[in-house]
Amino acid sequence: MEAPYLLTDTNRRGWGVRCSCGWRSPLYDERNDALASAREHLEVDAQLPPAAEPRGWLAKRRARKQQRSSWDERRRT
Repeated sequence: MEAPYLLTDTNRRGWGVRCSCGWRSPLYDERNDALASAREHLEVDAQLPPAAEPRGWLAKRRARKQQRSSWDERRRT
């Protein structure tokens, strides 16, 4: 998590927070509001299930083979 930063642009001004996952908070007038938004994002992010690890080629092949019907059943049709 990146610390709250102050953005000053010709059309915008406010405090924002950016996360390493790509999430960005909206701009707030107060620094504490931006920090509260970051804490809320981290709490929600911690409740999400962990992402599945990528499986190797053999694991994918095994999964496809398990989905197919057995040889005897395929031969009958």
